[in-house]
Amino acid sequence: MKSYKINRYGVIAALFVLVLSVGCKAPPTCNFEIEPGPAAQNQMQTALNTVKDGCTITLSDGVFEFSRGLTMDSKSDITIKGLSRENTILSFASQETGGDGLLISNSDNIIVSDLTIRDTKGDALKFTDSQSIVMLRLNTIWSGEPSEENGAYGLYPVESSNILIEDCYAYGASDSGIYVGQSNKAIVRDSRAEGNVIGIEIENTAGADVYDNFLSDNASGILVVNLPELSQNGNQTRIFNNTITGNNRGNFAHHGHIAGEVPAGTGILTLSMTDVEIFNNELDENNVVGTAVASYLALVAIGVEQPPADPGFNPYPGNIYIHNNSYSRSNDYPPAEEQSDFGNLLVQSFGSNGIPDIILDGIFSPESGGSGTICIENNTGAGFVNLNIPDDFPNNVSFDASPHTCSLDPLPEVVLDIPQI
Repeated sequence: MKSYKINRYGVIAALFVLVLSVGCKAPPTCNFEIEPGPAAQNQMQTALNTVKDGCTITLSDGVFEFSRGLTMDSKSDITIKGLSRENTILSFASQETGGDGLLISNSDNIIVSDLTIRDTKGDALKFTDSQSIVMLRLNTIWSGEPSEENGAYGLYPVESSNILIEDCYAYGASDSGIYVGQSNKAIVRDSRAEGNVIGIEIENTAGADVYDNFLSDNASGILVVNLPELSQNGNQTRIFNNTITGNNRGNFAHHGHIAGEVPAGTGILTLSMTDVEIFNNELDENNVVGTAVASYLALVAIGVEQPPADPGFNPYPGNIYIHNNSYSRSNDYPPAEEQSDFGNLLVQSFGSNGIPDIILDGIFSPESGGSGTICIENNTGAGFVNLNIPDDFPNNVSFDASPHTCSLDPLPEVVLDIPQI
């Protein structure tokens, strides 16, 4: 009996020690810290593949040389960050494979912050099919003089929702520096775009606020567009409190892209969009188009696009309210060889007389009446023209803004559901 009791209690004690030892083991690594060097490519991709929900990937200061694109799929509550965008550089100058720098897909509650993505073969930072996205204090840059050989997009969320782009910088994109496409609920604010074909583009997106940004030296400052044969239609965009100045760079987009149809020298262009409010912007020295409202059918009329085959596509703009903006400009036009077809048409039509600041193409929905539900008021320094494209343009333009002297109700602000920053 005595021996039995010792063995029994000995086994119990051993089991107790074992349980304690298992319970006290350190949990699996949650956070990754990666430094530049030959192993950084594999370490970064491994971290993106294996990081657990709620964890962080931190890149230290230095230049990371990546030869392959990076991908992350089906993750939640992840932060990817550098120590500072001035010193944490992800260079893809030697990229051999992958269409993007960093592609994040099918993910929720993702923050990417405080780093620079440079010289990617394709798009710099792309999100697809994701929700609750924050892009904060990021640079996307293509080195040297901007070229059509550069990647198309800097920051590029598409088919996603609840998107914040804040305090970012984009330079050199051959399409758009900062883009939101086919998405729902987005804010682009306090950001800067220079040297791109389009500084900021909002495409087929429902609910976007674009404000407190600085756009300069792009071919076009801001484009808000609705295109046919995409996954959804767009509406309700507010563009306000932006400084849009000197966007006269030659249009270097690839031939055949919609970006290539945007006139060099454009401040703001809306194309086939409804429910757009443009207010309290400063537009200076955008020397071809200050602000234009156009229909996709205008591109058809001048022969650069085919009639849309999408039966669900509404080509007509409407419910556009342009108010309380300031304008100034000169007639120093971009060279004809660096201009789009539509831009050259405008320059040839108005020449040394100067192109008015606010331009309508005159293609309105048949149900919208003479105003096209486009209201224009209280703008400083702004000339006006209706091109009347369906009615003998350029021989029958109208400088009478009175059909558009009206008001619309302000659009509501966009409220996001995003991770705390």
